[in-house]
Amino acid sequence: MMRTRLREMPDAFELSLLYAKPHDHTQWVDHQIRVDVTADLATYWAPAGGTVADLSCGDAAIARRLVTRCDVTAILGDFAPGYDLCGPIEETIARIPRVDMFICSETIEHLDDPDKVLRLIREKTTTLILSTPDGETDNRNPQHVWGWDSEAVGQMLTDAGFLGPRIKTLLDFREARGEYAFQIWAAT
Repeated sequence: MMRTRLREMPDAFELSLLYAKPHDHTQWVDHQIRVDVTADLATYWAPAGGTVADLSCGDAAIARRLVTRCDVTAILGDFAPGYDLCGPIEETIARIPRVDMFICSETIEHLDDPDKVLRLIREKTTTLILSTPDGETDNRNPQHVWGWDSEAVGQMLTDAGFLGPRIKTLLDFREARGEYAFQIWAAT
């Protein structure tokens, strides 16, 4: 099991610069594929007519697909301005009701205390859709505070109370393109 802190958490000013606008997944091919696979996995688990929250939604591509595909209601937010719920997920999560599904895509590696956030998410949802890089050990991405492997993330999910069925998939672009590997989870 591998889990490593890559850097100290950026201060408030640094965060405002790093996250001045919502993430646009269309800028990178590997992120486009990750969003497609994550949305497909979420579609399988989404309850028709249910409620989905994504408080680090970036361009909200995953949640918007669920709205269309599964007739869900989406609660959207992000650290960057542009949504009704704006600010750190540690704060915005308190402002939402309990939901059927929570999407947390490419977020926990950016947080000072990802374990705390996973516990907060657990209190708010039945199902979690989570993606995060797999096996990141260097600090080349100035936004990432943590790196881990799938075994460490599985343990984090267990520790947060996600004990039910799980599906994990791995998209590995490291060898072919020198980019990230993404672990994508559905957990209850």
